[in-house]
Amino acid sequence: MEVSPEEWKIQRAFPTTNAPGVEFAGCIYSSPMEFSGPNGLEIVALGAEGNLLGLDPTTGEQKWSLALPAAQGQGVLSIAQPAFIDDTRIVVAYHTVPGDLEKVDANSQRLSHRVAVIDLVAHAVDPDFETIELEATHQSVEEVDISFRPSHALARGDVKIGKLPGDSLGKVYITAGNTRDIQPWHGWAFEIDLDAWQAQGAELATSASLISTPEPDENCGPENSSGSRERKCGGGFWAPSGPLIIDQPDGYELVLAAGNGQLDLARKDYANTLMRTGAGLEFDPACDASLCADFNPDEPSLACIESCENLWIPRLSGQDDKAPEPWDDRCDGLTLFECWQKLDYIGGSTPSYVEVGGYKTLSYPTKDGHLYLIDQTHYGTQFDRIKLVDQCGAADDPCAKDWAGMAVTQPLVAGDAENPILLVPTFMPDKTHPAGIVAVAIKVDASGPRYERLWEFPDFEDPSAIQRFREHPSRMMLTQLGEDSPETAWVVEVAKGDKSGKLIGLNVDDGARVFETALKGPGRRYAVPLRVDDMIYVSSCDADSGPGRVEGFKLTKEATEPAAQD
Repeated sequence: MEVSPEEWKIQRAFPTTNAPGVEFAGCIYSSPMEFSGPNGLEIVALGAEGNLLGLDPTTGEQKWSLALPAAQGQGVLSIAQPAFIDDTRIVVAYHTVPGDLEKVDANSQRLSHRVAVIDLVAHAVDPDFETIELEATHQSVEEVDISFRPSHALARGDVKIGKLPGDSLGKVYITAGNTRDIQPWHGWAFEIDLDAWQAQGAELATSASLISTPEPDENCGPENSSGSRERKCGGGFWAPSGPLIIDQPDGYELVLAAGNGQLDLARKDYANTLMRTGAGLEFDPACDASLCADFNPDEPSLACIESCENLWIPRLSGQDDKAPEPWDDRCDGLTLFECWQKLDYIGGSTPSYVEVGGYKTLSYPTKDGHLYLIDQTHYGTQFDRIKLVDQCGAADDPCAKDWAGMAVTQPLVAGDAENPILLVPTFMPDKTHPAGIVAVAIKVDASGPRYERLWEFPDFEDPSAIQRFREHPSRMMLTQLGEDSPETAWVVEVAKGDKSGKLIGLNVDDGARVFETALKGPGRRYAVPLRVDDMIYVSSCDADSGPGRVEGFKLTKEATEPAAQD
């Protein structure tokens, strides 16, 4: 008797009554990590309060714990995803906070920004790396000092590592913006040389730093006020997925996404852009000085924008492309950049790098609900711009979170080298417009690369598409269930409040739902699901201040008999 292909199913492994797992007092902002040590496989999770735990992969039970180091009387706030240095060590960027806080979250007062190397075998800080406290000072165009202020910077982006030829361990990149855009705030990036750190100590470990808007504090608006609807300073590097590293034969390029704020080339302010740099964090936009001599921050000239080699400045694509038309008419009579200021758009995401048809491209989703296709070899060239979703809000249904936008993520790259597919999670804080996962192909013709829309989940014509994906979803993860199986993309549809989120697996080819199962908690925005063998792990938080947990799900397969043939 012939047997049909195996049918895959998913079931909860923990938390359950028999396998309760571990509940963290605070949220788990970061994603679960896989670690294979001398005691077998462990799932490592980092709580917001600085507790690093090794969990049993089957039951979720705690096997060991480590508190990140802080000064006497101080607590810890940890948001950024750690990075593996090698098979046994991770580098963690975190904050110290007052020790008497009942709960910590992104809005807690930050006293210092620290970096530590953790030995996952010893369950301890690696003694070869003395813990670092981040510091930096830059100068404005008037040669006024601008110092890094821990109280006004939040490191939430993934920690990334790049290697140059000759590097043993490489260089760590840590990025920061500020929660709620509280003034004065800027985009800060730090480079930590791991080899120098290990050999020469913490004092010589910080090899470079960069600021996106080198403006004195007095230029940034009233102290401790929100600058989210202003273009003063800003430019925070707050993408949860961190900077993009593109490996090159002689090293790597580093792409930084600067969020909302001041864009003025004459003052070296680069908010609302993508900045290409590399080891050493030296940045030169390489724009034509004559074409950009009279730079207009409200309406930059296209000739200036297109001249820039290392700086991408957003723009519309052609006459048929439209500026936002918000439901409350707040952009009437405004330029595109003035409108983005009113709406608190553009940045917040990380681009994805794709080579196709001889072109090197970046795909950059932004809070305005669009996906931009950019030439990685010359940032002034924008190949395409496609609308993923409509703008949140309507006259009878105002947007519940008009600051949130409709996309904060990094596209998942699927398909193959000849036919790349980008999957972009979107969301919609209203009750009117559809949102969900949007799949887009990059096609190359005689005029160059262009986007082609493939599918949505849920289908935007389905009534469920105006009910689902109302909150920021997770990022996506790609797996293949078997050698002959299509690629499956995983995402968590995050719920609000005490409702349960959903873990969803989609067929990359057509967007068909392969799996869907309820979480115990709401899920966690921006985090990434983890697959290890036949298990899927996700972070979940009841609220930004906790409690949080790792949830585990088991994939099973069973052979089924084919239907009888006439």
